[in-house]
Formats: sequence, structure tokens, C-alpha cells
Amino acid sequence: MSKQRKDGPDHFVIAAIETIEDADLLFISELTVWFVLSGYLELIRNGSDVLIRTGDIFVLNKGDMVRVIGSAENATLTVKFLINEYQEEFPPFKLNIPLSMVYKKDGYELVRNCMAYLYIEMSYPGEGSDYMIEGYSKRLIGLLYRYLGLVDEREQAHAATDKVKEIISYINLNYAEKLSLDEIAEKFYSSKYYLAHSFKNQLGISIGNYIKEVRLFHSYRVLGSTNDKIVTIALANGFPNVRSFNEAFKEKYKVTPAEFREENQIVKVRNREESVLSQDVMSLLAPYVPLGELPAASSISPDRMEVRLNMDQTIGQYTKVNHVLKVKGELPESRLLEVRDRLMVKWVAVSRVLRKTDIQVIDGRLVCSFTALDRLLQQIVSVGMIPYLQFHTIDFDDWEELGFPDKALFQSVMAELHLHLQQNYRTSQDWMYEFRCFYELQNGGALCQPLVQGITIFKGYKNMVIHFPVPPEDARSLDNESYNMVYCIDDWTRMRKIPLEAALHHLYDEAYIQVINNSTNMKMQNRILDWMLVHEHDEYLRAYSDLAQANASIWQYTSLLNHNESADHYYSPLSLDLAKLFEYFSDELASKLSLCHLDGRYKDIWYTKEFMSRLYEDLVFRNDACIVTKQQENYRILTAYPEEELRHIIMQTNDPLKLAWRKAKSPYIVVKLELANLEGTYRLIKQQLTPEQIDQRIGITELRECKKLSFDDIAYWNAINRPSRSVEQLIIKGIHTLEFEIPIFGIVMIDLEKMND
Repeated sequence: MSKQRKDGPDHFVIAAIETIEDADLLFISELTVWFVLSGYLELIRNGSDVLIRTGDIFVLNKGDMVRVIGSAENATLTVKFLINEYQEEFPPFKLNIPLSMVYKKDGYELVRNCMAYLYIEMSYPGEGSDYMIEGYSKRLIGLLYRYLGLVDEREQAHAATDKVKEIISYINLNYAEKLSLDEIAEKFYSSKYYLAHSFKNQLGISIGNYIKEVRLFHSYRVLGSTNDKIVTIALANGFPNVRSFNEAFKEKYKVTPAEFREENQIVKVRNREESVLSQDVMSLLAPYVPLGELPAASSISPDRMEVRLNMDQTIGQYTKVNHVLKVKGELPESRLLEVRDRLMVKWVAVSRVLRKTDIQVIDGRLVCSFTALDRLLQQIVSVGMIPYLQFHTIDFDDWEELGFPDKALFQSVMAELHLHLQQNYRTSQDWMYEFRCFYELQNGGALCQPLVQGITIFKGYKNMVIHFPVPPEDARSLDNESYNMVYCIDDWTRMRKIPLEAALHHLYDEAYIQVINNSTNMKMQNRILDWMLVHEHDEYLRAYSDLAQANASIWQYTSLLNHNESADHYYSPLSLDLAKLFEYFSDELASKLSLCHLDGRYKDIWYTKEFMSRLYEDLVFRNDACIVTKQQENYRILTAYPEEELRHIIMQTNDPLKLAWRKAKSPYIVVKLELANLEGTYRLIKQQLTPEQIDQRIGITELRECKKLSFDDIAYWNAINRPSRSVEQLIIKGIHTLEFEIPIFGIVMIDLEKMND
């Protein structure tokens, strides 16, 4: 795999530590592996966006089209495999998510070490380095085969058409020859104008500039590794003369070929003289792998969050979202009580009302029996929770399925229901009555007129809610004093107030029908589902999929606070047992967003909802990763790795490069909280959900794959698959420092309970 030349070894691999600069288009001409030692890189590769954090490793296949945004001073260990005429090309390796300490971590550690040692041998050669380089190169390729596997041809999604790919391959092989647009067009039986337009349109670069980039790439290699004359290098790599080579080289690399060679030789001499790693390289590599005399570090240098807090002061109030519990099947009273007490949920959704009503027409007279509906309503009320009745267009669909052609009778059923509730439930005036009158799944967003007409039957109820995909312009905040108004709720579950007459008028505004016609909410749910399936369908990330979703839910909640939104203005649905949050949700998405598995096993998101519900009302501090609350001299602190993946998906930004990434850029963040003005004895209770815990849950690995579990299995799962918990007693005088690490996907909840001295 390597051969000797008179002026030195000519390896088929290059390793270097460099800063990857921003690039609108980077065509990967050789198999390339990037190991980000510091900073981060954001890529769009073949149309998909990828974030490579500090410590992550990513593989780029030959032929990939990449747009790059990097932190200003990223340091990236780059390994490129160069193919000559005697070697077979490497196949494309399958990797959509960077290797990391979470993702394929067994392979990650081996690839990481191999890349580091390969770089050392190439940059600081000693006796036997040629053999070491060849060995590490082959080992690295072997590791990619073993841990990544190969891309199936059907999975390749390059933006270029087959013809453009053939042209790229032709240029890559014949770059040293005299190439012209006319010659290429003739060879590929195409009009040169069409060919030029098609190539530029698909790749964002002209054929002429692409040919120049390929020639410069090969010239750069030869210039740095041989003593050939510059004129020889220019002509051998397809440049017509030295002048054009000099101009092109300086435009791209900011120095002439002669200046580059001189600087390169100085660096080589200095490296040989030092024959040891520079301090800069030591500091970059030390956190990842012990190398000879390098001090081994325990973990990758993380991002840090250091805050000093005055625990006597508050900055506002912490408000909780008004969650509405959605239930698909029968619900035991014990489970309702559990949701009420542990998650602080008071609303329970009641939908498909007509399916819970026995309707008959006897001698031309409508007769309704609400026995099944009463059973559910009484169960909700008996445990101290409040019904949230939801009337959808699907209710009218159910009416038509029952075979009643008279639409007027539908209004009569609604009137009978209204009367029944008033006569049998003293608290029915305090319940919620939501009307979703737009067809969100069919009929182009049209209104269901019988349902609109049913709204006025409930006129006078103080908690009437009407759905709009986006809030009407004249809707007012709940904070405003407003009388004789009803609520309106949008697709983000945010409540506003609006006069009933205005709401009924807005229902006929074509603008709202157009929003639904655009299927905005349907597209949103598909993007969320795609995000989840990335984890679900990957053998390594599958174990962390619930944790990733739980983490995202915390970030979404804290972002409301950071955008000065009042959380209690939102009435967000929670699915307990695979119930759809909204009727237009797919069954697959509903199952993934559920708090529990159908058999009763808790998911990680259950515990995050519990954490958020237990925070106190007085707010001491908040940012993207941390919330600190207090109640008298007791404190509750919730921290989470600040992921924003789900928000970016929901925002549906068309150009991912314009997203304002605010997430942590390393696998860990260190949280250091200096808590001032504390005095006395405290009990510190720390609960954690992390990938490391999931890895340690060996006892439930097989249970994950079982389709049917016993009651004992479920009880065992819920006992093991829960946050870890530690308790210690502290005597604090003035200041106490809490310092801990949060890994990617990680969540930490801390209670500081004041004890009686």
C-alpha cells in the first residue's frame, strides 16, 4: 500500500492538524476522516446537516458534496487516503452521525487512537515510522469496514445526476490532460451549454473551476512531498504554463508555490529537530488519548457554565404548562391519581364524544343516552381532575358514519349534551370546551359548518376554546383584563382571548384555510418523526432515543422562559398510553411521544415531566441549560445538556447554515454553581438520567426487545429504568459550590432541602 521514491516515502495517506475553513462547496475527492480536536464544524453533506462537536469523528466519502461552517479556531485532525493507479478505490462508508463517546463508542475509541498515532508517526517520524504508518493506515481502513459498514447503492443520495457523476469521474482520472468544455460535451454526447448549466446547477461550481480545483489539489500534494521543479509539477497536473499555475495556487492558498514549498520545508526541518510533539499538539491530543509521555486526561475538555447566585434573591416566577392528558384506552383510577400527584396534571381530554353516546331516533324524536360518557366524566371528576372536552371535525364524520343524514339533528345532539352536563355536573361551567372546526386531514382545510354552528350552543361558558392554526391578529394575551371573551388556541397550543363574535367571523377567513392547506402542522410532525427515527433505527442510538426526546422536551420548556413566554398560557397535550396528541398525528409518532409504553413501563420523558412539575414558583436563575427555583429556604435545580435539535426541526428553517446554534459544542458541559447566602444543614438529593446509566442497565437489555411482558417484568423495568439517586447531608456556612458534568442527552435534578438544626 506504499512505495519508496528516491526523495522519500510516498504514502497513500496524509494526516495533518488544520483549521477547516468555511466553504460554500467542498467536493471530497478522496476518502477523508475528520477528528475535531477543538471547536466544532457544521456541515451540509449531500443535503443533510451534521454537527461535529469537539471530540467527534466523521467520515467523508469520495464524491461527497459538503458545505462547511466551522468555529473560528477549530483544530481538526484530518486523514486523507490517496488512491493511485495501482490501488482499488475505497467504497463509501455508512455514517450519518459522527462517531463519539455516545455513538458507536467502542469503534470510536479505536478509530480515535489509530488516527492520533498515525498523525504522530507521520509528523514526527523515527526509526520504523514507514512501517508504522502503513500499519495504522490499514488498521484505520479496517476499523471503518468493521464499525461503519458500507453504503448501499440505493441509499446514496448525491445531488448529482448519473451523467454529472460520470463527468466528475472522468475529470478526476484525466485532470492532467488538456480538457475543455467542448471536448467533454462531445465525449458525453451533450450540448456544451446544457452541460455547463447542468453541472453548475447541480454542484454550484462551473466545470472549468472544478477542473482547476482538482489540478490544484494534486499539485499541492506533489509540491509538499517531492523536490520536483515547479514547472514540472504545473505541466504534469494539467496547467498550460507556470504562470497560470502560480496565479491559481496563490488565489486559493494565499502564497505562491515557491513560498509554500519554502515554508513547508522549514516546518519539516523544525519537526525533525524537535522530534517530539509540540506543546500545542500535546494540548490538543492529551484530552483524548495517552501518547508516550503525554499526560492522559480523564475526559474531553468540556464547555463550562459557571454562575454565582445570590440565593436570597429571585428574578421572577416559574410557571408551569397546563398539560392536558390524552388517553387512548381504559384508564385505572390509580393511574389518574398518579398523573395528578406526580406530574401535577389537572386537565383530562375527552374526545370522540359521539362514539360515547347512544343515539336513536324513536317516532321522529331524538333520544340520547350518555352512559358511557358519564362513566369517563365521573372517573375524572372523582379524582379531583377536570374534563377538557374536545369537539373535532371527526365528530361530525362519526355522525355521518352512524347513518344520520339530517345535519340539523347533529345540533340537537350537541344541545342535548349541553343540557345533560348542566343538569348532572355542578362543576361543568368550569370545564374546558374546545372546538376544532377545520378539516386538518382532508377537504383542503375547509370548515365543518355543523360544528361551527354547535359553538353557540355553549355560549356563556367561561372556558370555551376555538382553534385557529395561527392566532388572529386581534387576539389578546391572557394577562390582559378582558371580559365577555372566549379562548382561542393555535397549533403551538398557546392560548389567547378574543370576543366570540370576532372568533366566529375569523373562522371564515380564507387565510386560515390556506395555512391548513399548506399542511404546516403535518410537515412539522413528519420532521419530528424523522428526527426520532434517526435514533430509533440506529442500533447504537436506539437505547438513547427516549432520553434524547426527554432532553429535547426540557429544552423546549426552558426556551419559553428565555423568550419571556408565560408557560401557563400553553395547554399542551400529554399522551399517556399512545393516544394521539392531535388527530392528524400518525400512530407511529403518537407511540413515540407517549409518556409510557402501552404495557405501563415508564419512558424517560415521564421523569422529565415530573422534574419540571416539581420546580418551585420563585425563580432564582435560568438559561438554556439550567433553572434554579426556591421555596423559602428550599431549592430545586434542573439542568440538561442544551440540545436544540427538535426546535430547529419545528422551526422548519430552509437554510440550515443560517441557524443560530446555541447548543453545547462538546460531549460534556461542566456546571459550576456558587450558591451564596446559605446557612444551615441541608439534605442534597441528586437524580440523573444519562447515557452512562442506560449502558449500565444490563438487566433490562433483553426486556427492551420483548413484545409481551408480565406484571413482574414491568415492575422490574420501572424499578431499574429510572433516574439514579444519591443523598448526602451538608453543613453550609455562606457559600456552597455545586460542580458536576452533564453528558450529551444528560439530565440532572438537584434538591437542596433545609433541615431543622
